[in-house]
Amino acid sequence: MTENMTSKTFGYARVSTTSQTNDRQVDALTERGIDRADIFEDKISGARQSRPGLDDLLSRVRAGDTIVVASMDRLGRSALHVLSTLADLEDQGITVKSLKPGEDFSGATGKLVRAVMTHVAEWERSMNAERVAEARAAKAARSKDGEQVTGRPRTAMTDANLREVRKLKAKGRSVAEIVKLTGVSRASVYRILQQAPTK
Repeated sequence: MTENMTSKTFGYARVSTTSQTNDRQVDALTERGIDRADIFEDKISGARQSRPGLDDLLSRVRAGDTIVVASMDRLGRSALHVLSTLADLEDQGITVKSLKPGEDFSGATGKLVRAVMTHVAEWERSMNAERVAEARAAKAARSKDGEQVTGRPRTAMTDANLREVRKLKAKGRSVAEIVKLTGVSRASVYRILQQAPTK
């Protein structure tokens, strides 16, 4: 990308739902001296892939330009996505600045911080993927053994269960404690307690 003869500063604001407004972010950006016409907005969850306002902004910025945001998390759906976006923009010669104190990722120190944060985010994502894979493997193994694979393990409802539930309640135990002590589901405990004891 070629260098701009005249660099320009843009603003970007995003809220997560259409019921929210970008007013506070836009006001902060205009107070920073950014022309209202150069502020791009989205009202959409960061988890959504397509963000028209940001896409429009990224199609207009050139090397030497600056993008200002209220906080860095406005740029992406996750820490890893934000850091990836920052790295891409830096490679294009575009500076990103945050109005939030302590979020200066420019220069050598900022680059080092971004690198560390990227590794941490990737490590966390890898651990989450491993946990999901282990849970699926355990679920499959239990299924092969004929065990229940979803929800709380069920305890067969017996007269002994009924008596134990009522006994614990009479001692002042809470429903949560009864569930934990007996293994009977919360719904079943409520059902038992609502029923009159049989003679």
